[in-house]
Amino acid sequence: MTRNCNFQCSYCYFPHTNGKIINYISIETLLRFLNKNNNSWLVNMTGGEPFLYPNFVSLCEQLTQKHYIGVDTNLSLSAQIKEFAKRVSPSKVNDIYASLHIEERERKNAVPQFIQNYHILASAGFAIKVNYVLHPSLEKRYPDDISFFKENGVPITPRPFKGIYNNLKYPQNYSQTIKNIFTSHPAAGTKMVFNFRGIDCKSGCSFIRMEPNGTIFRCPGDRTVLGNIHDNVTLNAGATPCAVDRCPCQGINYVDLNPAEGWFIEGMRSFITGSEKNAEHAFRQTLLYDSEHSSALNNIGVFAFDNGDYTHAKRLFEHAHNIHPHIPLYKQNLSILEGVINEKTTSSMHPEVSEIVRPCATTAEYYVTTGQAIPMAEEN
Repeated sequence: MTRNCNFQCSYCYFPHTNGKIINYISIETLLRFLNKNNNSWLVNMTGGEPFLYPNFVSLCEQLTQKHYIGVDTNLSLSAQIKEFAKRVSPSKVNDIYASLHIEERERKNAVPQFIQNYHILASAGFAIKVNYVLHPSLEKRYPDDISFFKENGVPITPRPFKGIYNNLKYPQNYSQTIKNIFTSHPAAGTKMVFNFRGIDCKSGCSFIRMEPNGTIFRCPGDRTVLGNIHDNVTLNAGATPCAVDRCPCQGINYVDLNPAEGWFIEGMRSFITGSEKNAEHAFRQTLLYDSEHSSALNNIGVFAFDNGDYTHAKRLFEHAHNIHPHIPLYKQNLSILEGVINEKTTSSMHPEVSEIVRPCATTAEYYVTTGQAIPMAEEN
């Protein structure tokens, strides 16, 4: 909806401002696009902060005459939230995804406001999910925060942080303590970032990304322009192969996976939610369907490393590297392993799991020509 936001969270990846939104899409223009061909959409509105959008409640009210909506919000604009609860039917709202952002809440002395607004929506019958971005820096305080909000009738769901912190990639490098937290919240595994390159996906067809200026992208990760709602939009006729190396959003719901890839996804979900035993089982199942799935080999190697079986880990890293030598992670993990064996690697260095679902489709040319990692895409 907008990049504008009234919060300044330290881990936010969006550059944003709290200024007034001037150039925005009219309700008429948006409805004309959505109602084309008599389609019915689920319109998930995110930001920035959607409730800052001009006439936002009126927009939601009109959208839900024909469509369904979802809203990602920091739940801070109390007047608009009260109006939303009165004017919009809960039966047409898929969910309200409320982000707690505890440090920013405390800085604004607005924790009681969050609790009050949660209960306004919950009492009105809305399905509201409160997420707590479990940034690595919040690990120690998380248990106390959960207890406090539980006492105030607000259930909290931890959400994985996706990004770089202290030169480590997350959620892959979470501590076992945080993984144990996610064990009680298996749905957190659906928020994992994957590399779906080469796999058929319905994004651009039944799932699209609209920018604040009306530009339509295939999805948040693939910035292929399909048009603009002020002019012309041509959607894909069906599923087409994913063309990027990082899927930061809804792709897991739209890709067409083969059995090996389905098991690999289960392995990554189990890994993020703290069950290494289930993750290793899933990765071994992956190899039963595709013995050259280098990501599964690499990831089992990471588990062997964690268990101190360096000989087995080395064999797996080498095997993965030999199958797909253009993927730098496998060579990197080998180097870290050899450094540990030779006592030359610092304790902060640790082999990383691979998120590549179809390794044979990874762009070899990119790594060869640039020698650097794929840039991070924006995400919801």
